[in-house]
Amino acid sequence: MTRVALQRQLRYRMDQLGITGGLGIVLLLMALAGWYTLVRTSEKDLASTQRKLQSLQQQVATKSSLPVNSALDHEEQLRVFYSGFAPTDKLPETLQRIYKAAEKQGLALETGEYARLQTGTDRLARFRVSLPVKGSFRQVLGFMDSVLQENNTVALENAVFKRDKVDDEAIEAKLVYLVYMDTQP
Repeated sequence: MTRVALQRQLRYRMDQLGITGGLGIVLLLMALAGWYTLVRTSEKDLASTQRKLQSLQQQVATKSSLPVNSALDHEEQLRVFYSGFAPTDKLPETLQRIYKAAEKQGLALETGEYARLQTGTDRLARFRVSLPVKGSFRQVLGFMDSVLQENNTVALENAVFKRDKVDDEAIEAKLVYLVYMDTQP
């Protein structure tokens, strides 16, 4: 068939279908395109989930290959526990990581209150770090999460949020962290 003959045949078939049939074909093509898009997105999500699963399986395998701590005596268990805490002279480095977490979220830490909370008999020194923060709720939550994820010896003691008006995007927060450090490295 020639090109002209194909065009006539197509026009004839479209005339037979009418407006309703043409609309049906358009809707069918749109449904196929939507289905294809969903399938591709689902395949990407599946691949991402499979990668995460493999990563978790590797972590489980690594942890199961570690020696069981129950074979350690009490003193050895304490030594292993305290080895997870940095010595007190590393406090500036910990504070620097906290400041960098604020920078990553676009927050400026202009002031802060710092206090050492320790009785004479404690092996772990506790430092209270109070930080007033101002920014969007998403920024403040991202900062809080980053601090806790990047510093395994930091705990959130208190968080107070304040917003002047309901429709204000910016909030003021006072975040109080406890930083635990080893006094006898």
